[in-house]
Amino acid sequence: MTQLELFDKKELYLQEHNTNGRLIQHALMPQRHKRKMIYDNMHLMGYLNYTTNLHYPQLKPYCGSIDFGYVSYTDRNKYSGKNEALHFFLDDYRFRDAVWCNLEKTTYSISKFDFVFTPDLSLWHDLPTDFYNRENIYRTRFIGAYWQYCGFNVIPTASWGDLASFSYCFEGLPMHSIIAVSGMGNRKSDFDFNRWCYGLRRLEEAVEPISIIVYGGEVEVQSLRTPIKFIPCFINERLRKL
Repeated sequence: MTQLELFDKKELYLQEHNTNGRLIQHALMPQRHKRKMIYDNMHLMGYLNYTTNLHYPQLKPYCGSIDFGYVSYTDRNKYSGKNEALHFFLDDYRFRDAVWCNLEKTTYSISKFDFVFTPDLSLWHDLPTDFYNRENIYRTRFIGAYWQYCGFNVIPTASWGDLASFSYCFEGLPMHSIIAVSGMGNRKSDFDFNRWCYGLRRLEEAVEPISIIVYGGEVEVQSLRTPIKFIPCFINERLRKL
């Protein structure tokens, strides 16, 4: 911060928004104007930067510490958020409506966390169209870019589906950043594991991450140059405590 800046970006965000996460200036607008603005979060689009082809919001790199605690979105109310990162490596139904349909309110409610991962919305295999996969990539990038605009420390997440998804699934990810991926379900079969490892190598080639965080059990990935940090699945951690 310069000497003229009394507050950092997150502090300014908290001052300028109400507890529902709505910009106070927007809350004062006539209802008919607000209804036009808030459809599918279009009123937030102007705050974001986009990729050169204008298809996806562009995330900034995260290159800070990864020495923090990990808290799943479903456990968010049990923790203080101090030196903790909120993650979304869960079934989509546990967070999708909250983080997209109620993005502003959810943003305000998770502002106590020092770090947040972008939501890990699923990409599907063998769909007759890639519309839903592209939509999920767009929403993941949009949410992450909005959180960065609000002053959050955001760790980008990457995901991929079938081979066709590699034409778009890494768009909007920053170069030379720490990137997180889910490793859940990668050992269902040799085919699933090989496809997951192939995706990691394609990720490395596309955005040259400085480090990769993998949510799930530790495995060996051959021919990968990028350092990997494995974090345990919260379900397995709970089972160990029983």
